[in-house]
Amino acid sequence: MSEYRQPRISDADALDMLKNMPTAELMARADALRQARHGNKTYYVHSHNLNPTNLCVVKCKLCSFWRPEGAADAYITSLEDARKNLERAQNWNLTDLHIVGGMIPELDLKYYEDLFSLAREMLPGVLLQGMTAVEIHWIAGNAGISVRECLERLKACGFGSISGGGAEIFHPDVRKKIATTKILAQQWLDVHRTAHALGIPTNATMLFGHIEQDEHIVDHLSRLRALQDETGGCRAVIPLPFQANGKALGVKYTPTGDRQVRVAALSRIYCDNFPHVRMLVNYMDRKLLGVLTHSGVDDIGGTSLDERIAKAGGAPQSQKFFSAEEMEAFLVNHGHQPVLTNSAYENVILDAGGLKTDGTAADEPSAYRVASTTPKWKTILDNVEQGNRLGFDEAVELLENAPFQQLGRVANLKRHQAVPGDTATYVFDKNLNTTNVCVTDCKFCAFYAKPESKRAYTLTPEQVVEKVKNAAAKGATQILIQGGLNPDLKLDYYEACLSGIRDNVDIWIHSMSPTEIEFLAQEENISIKECLQRLKDAGLQSLPGGGAEILVDDVRREISPKKTRSKAWLDLMEEAHGLGMKTTATMVYGFGETAAQRVEHLMKVRELQDRTGGFTAFIPWSFSPNKTDLECPRIQNGVDYLRMIAMARLILDNVPHLQAGWVTEGPDVAQLALQFGADDYGGVLMTEEVVSATGLSYGVDEAQVVNMIREAGYVPAQRTTQYDLIKIYGEEPELATDG
Repeated sequence: MSEYRQPRISDADALDMLKNMPTAELMARADALRQARHGNKTYYVHSHNLNPTNLCVVKCKLCSFWRPEGAADAYITSLEDARKNLERAQNWNLTDLHIVGGMIPELDLKYYEDLFSLAREMLPGVLLQGMTAVEIHWIAGNAGISVRECLERLKACGFGSISGGGAEIFHPDVRKKIATTKILAQQWLDVHRTAHALGIPTNATMLFGHIEQDEHIVDHLSRLRALQDETGGCRAVIPLPFQANGKALGVKYTPTGDRQVRVAALSRIYCDNFPHVRMLVNYMDRKLLGVLTHSGVDDIGGTSLDERIAKAGGAPQSQKFFSAEEMEAFLVNHGHQPVLTNSAYENVILDAGGLKTDGTAADEPSAYRVASTTPKWKTILDNVEQGNRLGFDEAVELLENAPFQQLGRVANLKRHQAVPGDTATYVFDKNLNTTNVCVTDCKFCAFYAKPESKRAYTLTPEQVVEKVKNAAAKGATQILIQGGLNPDLKLDYYEACLSGIRDNVDIWIHSMSPTEIEFLAQEENISIKECLQRLKDAGLQSLPGGGAEILVDDVRREISPKKTRSKAWLDLMEEAHGLGMKTTATMVYGFGETAAQRVEHLMKVRELQDRTGGFTAFIPWSFSPNKTDLECPRIQNGVDYLRMIAMARLILDNVPHLQAGWVTEGPDVAQLALQFGADDYGGVLMTEEVVSATGLSYGVDEAQVVNMIREAGYVPAQRTTQYDLIKIYGEEPELATDG
């Protein structure tokens, strides 16, 4: 065994990586460095935020938190108010109290000395941190003293660490536009340099995703690395994604998942003298955060209770953690060893008196080593890269043991072989559910209702046609009609719906899952082929792949005992292909099935495609157990999804298109799927009821889809159901949103 080492990269190397290196490869390099330093340890804090005021004389253009004097929601926290706030937090077993806020003359150095003294008294053993370099510089100037004296006085009152905020982007071309009234980059660095000389550890941030360019990011990281070379006093570099929802700066979009992963990975690779790379959970979707922990990030921040600044910027509050236990479970689910620490990375212990630090470091270097022998998965993946077809056992080995970033690297190459060029597509469609009444009683479904249920509904054919007309008028080119297995709806009902659409609306009818068609054939006592032909004659043009779930009967008997068996699903698809109808194939994974069972599903799809060539695309998505009757041994995450996307591309070498699924995975992780083998972002769904019944509520509009594809490095293109291109987007302005 030998240690993993990487020579230091130059600014030019860093810029080239950020601009040109494939995302999966960048993630793999960063993750190897993270593993070399920390093994599978991942750090987090249990923190409470106290923001003394949202009034501020600086009035930064990039900030959505500050308020002008006289604003209805402006506030100042008195010391008595702070006492009441801290009283609530005394039994929370905190590791950190994070104090940061606006700058006004009323809150002077004396106020902060009293505040820190009060906090030290009320929360003994808790790390008192925060106070950005901007605040410290301003308070010192307001008091007419040096930064050093200011820090010494605050330290004497219990102040223990500078959080690192206020750095934004150092380059003057950007800083003068977004933070004109803030201190200069050199002044920010000087405050941290002084803190390090006084033995005060600090963190260092970088706010990205607004108006900066790649060159500005590398310049910023270069200055941080130089400071760390000089002092060694920084504990973590923290890339902060700008929150566009707060409307500051007039920036339309928060940086996408691909951008966040790339910047975090580069931070790990380039800032080789920083022990930690931290991303903050209160800034992002949890599935994306999980992927980031395999992209160089070893610290996910903390609970950040009562946090207001990111919230004001529009950060997604639904993704926050509210307890240390919740964060620990999240990390375990991603294969990490959770380490509760504080922002100075000290060991934290829990005894009868609550959480305390023992003064020792929580982040001693790991004993991780890289194997000197070539693992089995590497040989298999090399063979796939050279053009060899995967066998069953080889595919299981890859799924079980290969790093998902390496799978993604090769899957991305295969994607470009299958779909040459730089376009990535999407379809503008509407999902329409005719009925939620279903007698199948699938344990994994939160959508269906029993016939006698008060929430049961069924649309008339006239209502179906009217809804499709409205969708087409708004730009939809595809209608996907599906519903429950309702014994009151016979074949003539569906013929009326289909023919009504065919005769009145110019839209492609991509509808009726194999499960529904099999049910109808049984109800009518006719063959599958006759049922398909009648539906086709009525207007049905292609079939979605719903109802496949896992095409392994041992799994199907557990999750949907009344549903069609795997052979029936495959036979029906083969009949449809024989009638000249194209179809898609799907897979829902995460029911507790084995890797071998997932591979079996993919192999069955590949074998049928070898015979018929009738599948246009494959679409995998993860099972969402909320509000269903099925217990799951483990919740699927974004890493699992990217692994499945990559494996689908590697195994299904005869299915041309692979579709990402933002409905279950979220827009950011779905975008990353475009770097892991997917060539299609899926649909701009005008309505969706089945997945949303589980409580998932992701949503995108067409402008966002175009931006996601463009930010992933591809040319966005709207397509038809059959993957003919309708419109290719160049560099023209984004589409208008519905709002």
